[in-house]
Amino acid sequence: MEIKFEKLSEWHVENIKLSEVSYKYAPIYSKNHFARAKDEFVIYCGENNGVLWLRNNEYKFIPINTENKRSSKLLLNTDDGIILISENEARKMGEYDEAFTPINIEKPCIAENITEISTLGESEKFPVICRVSVEAMAANSFTFFKYDKDKNTIIFEDLLYPIFTTEKTRKRFFDSLLEAEGIYNKMEYRYNYPQIGSMMIKDDAIYVFLEADTVNPCGLSSFKYYWYVEITKDGIYKKKIWGNEKLAKLPGKHGIRGKFSADKEYLILSPVFKTDEWKGKQKLLRLSDKELLDITFPRGFAKYRIMDVLENSVFISDETENLVLCKMTVKE
Repeated sequence: MEIKFEKLSEWHVENIKLSEVSYKYAPIYSKNHFARAKDEFVIYCGENNGVLWLRNNEYKFIPINTENKRSSKLLLNTDDGIILISENEARKMGEYDEAFTPINIEKPCIAENITEISTLGESEKFPVICRVSVEAMAANSFTFFKYDKDKNTIIFEDLLYPIFTTEKTRKRFFDSLLEAEGIYNKMEYRYNYPQIGSMMIKDDAIYVFLEADTVNPCGLSSFKYYWYVEITKDGIYKKKIWGNEKLAKLPGKHGIRGKFSADKEYLILSPVFKTDEWKGKQKLLRLSDKELLDITFPRGFAKYRIMDVLENSVFISDETENLVLCKMTVKE
């Protein structure tokens, strides 16, 4: 099955770099954006340390005033605006506001490092993908927070879980962590943390896309699998839904980045290499029936990348200074 993109409008942003690092080589970057409406898109621009908000064929750039410009900043969508979280700070901005205002974090995140991967929450509860190892590009654990917009507060849960295939593995991991007095790099049990590429809550269920069995951005050809999985709140596999495994035994190099679409209807799949059977071309996995959809880009935009999908609206970009809004049509 195939889908076709038809160009509707285009933005060219000057003196602002949309993506700091290519998604191919830095799994925690290039996923800090989302579509808010059919003609509205928001992205955190790390190199410029600010948020670019595009709407109604116009855009505005909101700089972030922080002392540590290199700290990770998590951008999330809410019903009435956006949230930006960095270290122990949180800010919000309404649809028609001109600047961010503080949010009170009543209980901070217990993880030392949160990633920039935008996630999809539900009923004011948001998942957060974190890092617990020394690998700079790791995205190997998660937690949640509750956002109360009336009280203007954020409360993180007192949990931090990697992903586990079984309860037995989970128990062995936390027994070892307890013996190491909570210091991960002193654990005797050497666990290969699955790399979490994307995460969402939908109809009270928790879903993740696991990009690999370990964290190793420079050696993707050695990755064993990628899986779209439903998990428990404790991080244990509940159901393997779609994916591939034993990649090392296949000819060529294999590696896929994944991001759930803003409407929670698709998984945007981006191959890292051009030597696999997809020849480096992006595809969409329709979550309702697990149908894999081929894509036809507008003429002249074949090298652009899908950034997000919201109903029949698709945002594509060259990841530097151009963003295009397209209409999506499914060809049965």
